Amino acid sequence: MDLLWDIHQQGQISSANQTADRAENKADATVAEIARLQRRIERLALCCQSLWELLREKHGLTEDELQSRILEIDLRDGTTDGKIRTQIVDCPSCGSKTNTKRSLCVICGAPLPLKHTFEV
Repeated sequence: MDLLWDIHQQGQISSANQTADRAENKADATVAEIARLQRRIERLALCCQSLWELLREKHGLTEDELQSRILEIDLRDGTTDGKIRTQIVDCPSCGSKTNTKRSLCVICGAPLPLKHTFEV
């Protein structure tokens, strides 16, 4: 009887180890994805700062004008939440409704134009 119990316990331990290994792999993948996203955010921040400094130097724009434009763009979806929201648009090829997050129409497969340059 002890032998059966030991076999059962070993099976439980093995199953727990496999579950822990899968969790560790997912955690490692998540850490890598977060690092990739942080690098992307840092690169985008660098690009935005560079563009802003060029606009300020070459065209004399002010911080107030920049802040005003940021607020205007943020409010386009009716909410001041610091995000550009997905919008519903018509496919230029077949006229089906789709959203701005997609690059291709799910109905006809036609490429969809981006609503703005920084669409993610």
